[in-house]
Amino acid sequence: MVSIDTVYQKVLALTNKEQRGYVTPQEFNLLADKAQMEIYHNYFHNIKTAYHKPKNQMGGSDEIEMLHERLHPFKAQLSVLQMGGNALLNIGGNMHFINTVTNNGREVVELTEKEVANSENNPLTRATADRQVYTRSPGYGTLRLYPTPTASSTYWINYWIRPKPPRWAYVVVNEKALYNSNLSADFILHSSEEENIVTRILQLAGVVIEKPGIVEIAMADQASIKREQND
Repeated sequence: MVSIDTVYQKVLALTNKEQRGYVTPQEFNLLADKAQMEIYHNYFHNIKTAYHKPKNQMGGSDEIEMLHERLHPFKAQLSVLQMGGNALLNIGGNMHFINTVTNNGREVVELTEKEVANSENNPLTRATADRQVYTRSPGYGTLRLYPTPTASSTYWINYWIRPKPPRWAYVVVNEKALYNSNLSADFILHSSEEENIVTRILQLAGVVIEKPGIVEIAMADQASIKREQND
């Protein structure tokens, strides 16, 4: 995890330098959530692109392994007892991305509505009890199974959760906002992402408080981080 207070203090120090502006706690919390979600979504994009790159034979520096390590805190598993005769599998609403759905050790494959319409009209490709498929039902939290289960069985869903929004909470003492650790929430991202979080929040803050100089600081900081990573 990354300390929300450490990031906020760094952001304040850089934005207040030479009176470039002030980021309120409310503004910071909104920007912090956006920055965390951007970095989180980039993990999935980077995994896809990494598969097309030559792999480094040194396991410790393998890009895909590093990305999966960063995603580890977001992994979760859910088991659902599905009653026979019910095609709708209720999986709840906290799933950001589904990884796999299995039943009796067999993977249940996701198809689009169009793919199911085509496959179900052909007896050779139609789903069976040993080769089930599912589609996403309208709205969140429900999958439609093909074929409809005839007996009760347990489905296992491996998925990634949506990160909880980080929050810098405070109490007002002598007209000043003082950090309240009891009500705050840290970033769930890997500790190595601290500088990336600070940089991205600075970029966003420069737009919010209309201070282009802050964006320049953030870009220079980002370039410095890349140089250090490449050395």
